[in-house]
Amino acid sequence: MRKSLINKGRMYVATDLSLDKFADTFAGNEELNEARRKLKDGLNSIGEVQQVLVVDNTGLTQYKYELRTGFTLHALKFAVGLKAYATTQKDTALLTKVSYQLTDFNRLPDPILFDVVTMLYRQADPIRDKLVRFFLTDEDFASMEKMLADFKGAFPQKRMATTVSKSSVEKIIAVFKSMDKLLKEVIDRLVAPYQYQNPDFYREYCNARIIVGYTGRGKSKPGPESPQADKA
Repeated sequence: MRKSLINKGRMYVATDLSLDKFADTFAGNEELNEARRKLKDGLNSIGEVQQVLVVDNTGLTQYKYELRTGFTLHALKFAVGLKAYATTQKDTALLTKVSYQLTDFNRLPDPILFDVVTMLYRQADPIRDKLVRFFLTDEDFASMEKMLADFKGAFPQKRMATTVSKSSVEKIIAVFKSMDKLLKEVIDRLVAPYQYQNPDFYREYCNARIIVGYTGRGKSKPGPESPQADKA
């Protein structure tokens, strides 16, 4: 599986998770809900064609991609809350420790990502009561504890990438192209108005649509209305 497809697959999963998180926000938007279902169908189709979705030489499975994506998004919530708290306390030392963005997390190898998120959790745990005002709840802490355990247990062993047939690759590329079209021509446009009603939803959606390391030389930031098409 080419790196461009691996990176794009990560973006699809992150986008799907961002829509799941804010599903209540657009519950009455029939068109956006239908497009969301089509996005999920596309992810399922990729999984049906190739049991291991977007596997590279580190041996990451579809489950691992979904786990890592959810893990980084949840870690971002902790980083945002801690940064806000550090700002109110004028605590520059803490602010330096917790100043991470989603793109920073996405660039980190699994073991380092685990260490960084563990650090964030340990910084946040003693001041839980002070972080409530920044929307970090006991449920968030419980979820993070579980994610840390799950993520640590999912560290992959080095192995050869799964080989798929030419026909399977062609099918996957076709699905990826249809997913790109769905995102660019439908979902991006339907989400855009929510920047005025719910900027948090819009901002998180835009962050999810970033393709990190798309060219192998950095990050590609498609954003709503201008996602990069894969040149497969």
